[in-house]
Amino acid sequence: MALVIGRQSIRALRSLNSDEATYVKFVNRSPRIARPWWINFDGIPQNYDDIPPGGTLHMRTYRTHPWIFRDADTGDKLLINKDEIYFPTAAQYDEDGPVYMLVCIIIPVYSLKDCCLQSIRKQVKSEDYAKLELPKSLHADLKNSPNLLREVENLSVKYRNS
Repeated sequence: MALVIGRQSIRALRSLNSDEATYVKFVNRSPRIARPWWINFDGIPQNYDDIPPGGTLHMRTYRTHPWIFRDADTGDKLLINKDEIYFPTAAQYDEDGPVYMLVCIIIPVYSLKDCCLQSIRKQVKSEDYAKLELPKSLHADLKNSPNLLREVENLSVKYRNS
């Protein structure tokens, strides 16, 4: 949920400043293509280059810049160091310069229901969902596919209330 000040909408989950640089090495340890999303100063997600399974992305970022990751094909949530949001830590240096901090991207443990919905979404066109003989509640769940902006709003509320 966004806070409204005057005409501007300010989300609780957003980048605050670019004062303190830090260095990360995002490592995709999931079997899915990971899409990194930096949450900008307005709380709007900005995507970066996809990371294939087993791949890495070296990034100079900043301490107050939150990141989230999603499956590039389905939009399903991925975890970063076992959390939904990654907040960079302070930079570390050795005699050669900055040390890139290891940040692991993994697939969460999805419920059986979520795994089934993901599988149906991959194999059936959304306009054909109504043709499937499924309970009405599952039809509603199928239509409620992952939505990044809605999820960022929910994370913003959760972050503000924590």
